[in-house]
Amino acid sequence: MKAPRPTPLLAPLLALAASLPGAASRDCGQAELDARDLSGCVTLTHMQYVGHRNAIWLSDALHSHTQLQSIDLHHTKIGDDDAVALADALRHNHVLTRLALYNNKIRNDGAAALGESLAANARLEVLSLGSNGVGDAGLLGFAKGLEDNRSLRRLDFYFNLIGDEGAAALAGALSAASGLRVLHLDSNMIGDRGAEALALALERGAPLGELSLAYNRLTPAGAARLLAAVRGSRAVHSFTLAHNAMVEGSPAAAEAEALLPELKERAALAAWLVRASLAEYFGADGPPLLSPYAAPVRELRAHTPDGLLALRGLDAAALAAHPALRPLDARQREVLAGVLEEKAREAAAAAKDEL
Repeated sequence: MKAPRPTPLLAPLLALAASLPGAASRDCGQAELDARDLSGCVTLTHMQYVGHRNAIWLSDALHSHTQLQSIDLHHTKIGDDDAVALADALRHNHVLTRLALYNNKIRNDGAAALGESLAANARLEVLSLGSNGVGDAGLLGFAKGLEDNRSLRRLDFYFNLIGDEGAAALAGALSAASGLRVLHLDSNMIGDRGAEALALALERGAPLGELSLAYNRLTPAGAARLLAAVRGSRAVHSFTLAHNAMVEGSPAAAEAEALLPELKERAALAAWLVRASLAEYFGADGPPLLSPYAAPVRELRAHTPDGLLALRGLDAAALAAHPALRPLDARQREVLAGVLEEKAREAAAAAKDEL
């Protein structure tokens, strides 16, 4: 005998029970969205088409869903109305950490709504809006919400229609207390005024670890201004302004080339700190280079094989007493000394194996 179908009153209660933290977790996609059953879903990916009705239904579901952590709706013809509905959901959802909306049809109204929703959202970490049709008006609205947000870690706005006004609005939302760590603005229409605003944000202490501005409209003056800010930043470990046509062949291009070894060094240091669990790329306290461990590790060259080999034979107590670790507090010295002792031992073993 077939089991009885849930009554209209019982169905939503069953769906709610299935979405509780104790319910079984699963990765979901088009089939689950079409069936309008996201019970137990922690991811929603591999979508082909959403449609306005499904977008509205998904937005409503996100108001109360307690498990869905990542949604990928790229290339699903999402438009402004759909983005506005999703923005409303973000104001009420405190679980979702990643929302991918690149390669869609989102314009200024949708982008502004999504940005404004960030003021009420303290959970979303990654938002990708690349390859849409967002211009300066959309960024003006977006920046208002970003000012009051501390959770967003990565923001992608590559391949849009952003000019100086939009870039300046975005830069104005960045402060030393900002949560943003990665900002991709490649393939837009940003010129020197936008570059100046972003340079000022870095000089104010905006804790960006990664900034990309390739394929924009910078002149040598704007590029030089940004390069100086990046060089002086304690946070940035990855930066590019490649393929800005007016910069190529200029003194600013030579400056960018001269900065590459320093950026390579910073990137290697950041990667080592992350691998050693001493920092995180999306860390709440800042990107890897703002970790208190960054300066002593760089001074000791401990992020390189030769630097670690120079430390072999020193135990944790000797390492904790090293002058390079003096700026750290007692607990930090203990943690770093333990890591250095282990890494030096591993480097010595690897060097021995190569003989």
